[in-house]
Amino acid sequence: MASALQKLAPLSRRLTGQRVANAAPRRSFAADAHGEEKINFWESPMEVGRWKEEQTVLVVLAGWGVGIYSAMKIFGKKKEEVPAAPTA
Repeated sequence: MASALQKLAPLSRRLTGQRVANAAPRRSFAADAHGEEKINFWESPMEVGRWKEEQTVLVVLAGWGVGIYSAMKIFGKKKEEVPAAPTA
């Protein structure tokens, strides 16, 4: 067991050395410094291209939800049953 660990020691040093070089923290939020500033959708509702991506997704999903709910209410009405005529 010890000899196997000794054989793997140089390999582990190489792997951890590469990971440290690639482990630089990277922050990538909606308002990155290199692009135009992103705004909240309620600040300028007509400029969709400037919205934060997260808020764009929420607005689109809410729109789909309203559309589906409305379609269910409009087209999903139950048919009224006609009472059967009494047989005498």
